[in-house]
Amino acid sequence: MKKMAQQFITQKLKQLTVKELLQYSRKYQIPITEEEAQAIIKALRKNKENPFEKDGRKKMLKKLAGLTSVDTARSVNKLLHKLAKEYGVEEWLK
Repeated sequence: MKKMAQQFITQKLKQLTVKELLQYSRKYQIPITEEEAQAIIKALRKNKENPFEKDGRKKMLKKLAGLTSVDTARSVNKLLHKLAKEYGVEEWLK
């Protein structure tokens, strides 16, 4: 069940829009510009790493930092943790 839920969430990340990402960033008070949001969305769609595995998430964020900035990658990591907490699955990101 957990594996299926993780696959579903990973798929949803790949389908996230710039508008939705910006809404989440405002909701959680994590500053992301529209340009950064576009780069993040592009990176998420190409991502092959599992964001629920520590090493996979680290690789994903490192690639994102290379495309945008270290600060943007940190913001995305914070956003992932806030979303996981909101949906009660924060232990999946340990």
